[in-house]
Amino acid sequence: MNAKAALLVLTANTLVSAALVLGHAAWMSPQRAPRLTVLDVAELYRLKEVQVAAVLTKRDATEEERSRALSGASAFSTELSNLLQALREECGCLILVRGAVIGHALPDLTPDVRRRLGL
Repeated sequence: MNAKAALLVLTANTLVSAALVLGHAAWMSPQRAPRLTVLDVAELYRLKEVQVAAVLTKRDATEEERSRALSGASAFSTELSNLLQALREECGCLILVRGAVIGHALPDLTPDVRRRLGL
């Protein structure tokens, strides 16, 4: 093999390798991998429970207020589920339950969800 043929093979190998590396980088880019976040679902349910209990134990609460509080409590899981679906699409992230994550290096969506739910 002469020098010209060796140079041609080396150039072809370099171009193929570069194309493979760039293709892999484009395919496995950070935009394709979902961002991980955490959410404390137990805290949200505790806050809703406290909110409903405050209305139910209030002395001067009307039956309408108590009824509204109970219906809000029964619709809470559906409301939370819909909000989480919208949040997941908004941020393009994967939401993990805080209790399933050891350590807290991930962004926490709990304050934002708490605000959106009015808790």
